[in-house]
Amino acid sequence: MDQDFHYYGTYYAARVGGGYSREDATRIAKASNFIDFLSNEGYAGYWRLVRDTEKRSDEDYDIVAKVDYPRYTYQGNLSTGVDGSRGLWASYHFAPGNYADPANTPSDADIHGKEIAGLLPGHQIRTINPDSSLDISPEIGQLLNRPQSALSRTLIQDTIECLTNPQRLEAILERAAGGEALLNDPDKANILKRFGLVLLGARAHVIADTWAHQDWSSANNVINTYWDVSDSTYHNQFAQRIEYQDIGDEWNQIKLSSLSHLNLSAVPNGTSYLGHGWMGHFPDYSFVKYRYKPCWRKTSDPVLERDNPTEFKHAFLELCSLFCQTQGNKFQPQKAKNELAAAQMAISEPCEIDNKENCPRKYSQEQWITKMQGVDIEAPIDLIDTELEPHPKAVLDGQVDYDSMLGTRYGTYYINFASDLYLFEIAADYHFQFMKNWLTTHDIGTDELFTGSWSKQLGPISEKISEILA
Repeated sequence: MDQDFHYYGTYYAARVGGGYSREDATRIAKASNFIDFLSNEGYAGYWRLVRDTEKRSDEDYDIVAKVDYPRYTYQGNLSTGVDGSRGLWASYHFAPGNYADPANTPSDADIHGKEIAGLLPGHQIRTINPDSSLDISPEIGQLLNRPQSALSRTLIQDTIECLTNPQRLEAILERAAGGEALLNDPDKANILKRFGLVLLGARAHVIADTWAHQDWSSANNVINTYWDVSDSTYHNQFAQRIEYQDIGDEWNQIKLSSLSHLNLSAVPNGTSYLGHGWMGHFPDYSFVKYRYKPCWRKTSDPVLERDNPTEFKHAFLELCSLFCQTQGNKFQPQKAKNELAAAQMAISEPCEIDNKENCPRKYSQEQWITKMQGVDIEAPIDLIDTELEPHPKAVLDGQVDYDSMLGTRYGTYYINFASDLYLFEIAADYHFQFMKNWLTTHDIGTDELFTGSWSKQLGPISEKISEILA
């Protein structure tokens, strides 16, 4: 998904589903969207957590704690095929979900109640049946992102627990750098509330992406490639075509390329198989349908059609249910028919992708604002321009200063210890530790998923987090 959904769609789901205030829903949306902007390029360095809120000389800062290895959540562009840590991509963008439920996994009805569970399609496992010439193992097949997987359901369960049990939030902060100062601060209640909201936003991003990114994975493997939709062979690396619909019922056939204009750019080549790089931006456009022949099936198998308007509708409904339960209630869709219909119109209103003058995410942003205002839900406090990545108002507050290190990109960041930016960093690290623990415990995926340097480094949360993850 792109900023139109991660920011505006998440904001409206928080208002419709959870009844969150305009201010709280805006904070949730910012955190959800910021998963795609806390990057290695922008934030890798030495974090000094300070009580200060204004820039001072280096020796005058009141330093509370230090974090030398921040847990950034985004590396490169999801549509370019830039290879990053598998643990990072699996944790925040392509949650593994193609496996049977482990024992004692909560069911859909356990998580959402029977009514919402009946409106969602349920977890469906893909049968991995590739051509024998392709190196796609059953373990790699488990890494396909699938909505409503056992991991996805457990994430929702844990998020509800965190938002309805302040002791859980305190236990996480106790194990973070600067945690003692946070919990002894006179503004502790507000800190705990904001921490819960940014954690909720971060988790909303991951849950939403299980719908948009389904059938793609964090593996740098041919499982993320496709055969030509008509008849070309896989070994012709630059001939694969897909088909799509946007403003009409006609299927448009196209060969995606890194040389195409931005709306149609992709990297279908033999050097990078990461994520949905071969499919470019199509999984992120809420209003399109596209069809292709994934390489985890044989060339003789029928095309796989993805109906994004339906999948994004399910994502919005699941977020509404999540947000409602974090407020201690069960979502009742019959009481929000008009709001859900408005959201569906915002999701499905198309623009012409092949027109390079169009920015699909900007167009969808405008639809969200217009359609939801039609049912008397005001826009977020901060209106971000989704054409920019990121718009200044999309950046979480908290960075006080930056001292560059000559000859290297690794400098020193001075971050307010109680800011949304640092609370988000703690939430991101907690989420990673949760994902790593769950996937490792259930032996899901390959042995290499968490062996990279990014996964092994110690972020703001100490190893004592294992005490509450067991």
